[in-house]
Amino acid sequence: MISFPWRRKKLAYPIVRIDDRLLHGQVVVGWANALGLDYLIVANDRVAENPGLVAALKAGAAEGTTVDVLPLEDAIPGLISGAYAQRKSMVVLESPGDALKLLHKGVTLKALHVGGLHFREGSEELLPYVFLSNWDRMALGEMLTRGVRITCQDLPSTSPVVYRG
Repeated sequence: MISFPWRRKKLAYPIVRIDDRLLHGQVVVGWANALGLDYLIVANDRVAENPGLVAALKAGAAEGTTVDVLPLEDAIPGLISGAYAQRKSMVVLESPGDALKLLHKGVTLKALHVGGLHFREGSEELLPYVFLSNWDRMALGEMLTRGVRITCQDLPSTSPVVYRG
């Protein structure tokens, strides 16, 4: 069995991750399978309203993993009540702005993982897998001032990089 650095500390669930591709191989195989996650929650308004995209995301999950695709607003009760913390779960968001919206709606975020924000016009490279726009930096900065611990990590086998703004 491989020993990953993240196994040294007890993980707090749900893991909240930003990945602009939402569910893809790196999340499903690299994270969900490696951590034994049994519940993935994609909180994204655009995807939740598209039945074809919802079906595609659910089809890509490993057997035995439940996938819910919800509008951002519909994910808030499960985060506030602690319902998602009862299982080995990950909430996947598309952007730092979505994470900030959760905070503004009363969700307590202790930790946030930035896993993949790829190049977009007007963004600058922080890490090979994290490109930040001014808006992303502002949202992450506000979360830092609210006490959210932000780390960047593409795969669980790599060391996390602490985001300091």
